[in-house]
Amino acid sequence: MSKRGKKDRTAMIVAIVAIILIIVMGLTTGQRNNLSAIEKWVGNIITPIQGVFSSGINIVGDNISKLVNIGNITRENESLKLRVEELEKQLISTELNRDELEELRGLKFALGYVNDMDTNEPITANIIGKAPGNWFSTFTIDVGEKHGITKNSIVLASNGLVGRVFETGDNWAKVISIVDNDSSVSFQVLRDNKTQGIISGSITSELSGYVFDNLSEIMVGDKLITSGIGIYPEGIMIGEVTAVENNSNQLLKTIQVNPAVNFKRLTKVLVMGAK
Repeated sequence: MSKRGKKDRTAMIVAIVAIILIIVMGLTTGQRNNLSAIEKWVGNIITPIQGVFSSGINIVGDNISKLVNIGNITRENESLKLRVEELEKQLISTELNRDELEELRGLKFALGYVNDMDTNEPITANIIGKAPGNWFSTFTIDVGEKHGITKNSIVLASNGLVGRVFETGDNWAKVISIVDNDSSVSFQVLRDNKTQGIISGSITSELSGYVFDNLSEIMVGDKLITSGIGIYPEGIMIGEVTAVENNSNQLLKTIQVNPAVNFKRLTKVLVMGAK
């Protein structure tokens, strides 16, 4: 027999003996307090191996537990992300609804300007298009002739005068606002209706004009309303005077006006349909 065969046979015998001793130790451990020298020797050999094996099992178990926990956390994160996205959509919808409600409430105040107008019931319209630029100098609304809208129908916002309709279709109309350079409005000073004049828009969408009487006492801070001369009824808020200048060459008193309506932000308007 070769040396290798002898070694394998010896190793097998040792293994069998070790197994027998382990069985004996298991059966007798609960019955004896003292172990034999051989049992101690076998125990000294087997115990470290058991420790390593046990540690390996614990490490594998811990890693499996961590993987399971990571999977659960990932699923929870995905669920939370979906919930956050849903809440963000609800918040945006709520804000839009609130803004629209506030705008509609504001338009109700505009009705105070037109109680005596010879028109049908006012119509709320959405702005669906506008000319290029930051200002709503001209724009398109989603109501037209089928809704009783005609050329020169008056257009209002919550704070005051917007302009007039200049072109109509069945379900749409185009509006020219008072800040457009082709627009002009006759005005009177709210605190003194004898002080009157005309204001016009400009290519920069700014309001400026002059008073008929250069001796009139008009001042910064004066509020201007429509005078009733022309197509606009009397009493609609136009804006506030921000500057007054005496033009000695033309013997005119010129003014700069800040419009009551924010012409950089319009989404809804009130249109007065003709009877």
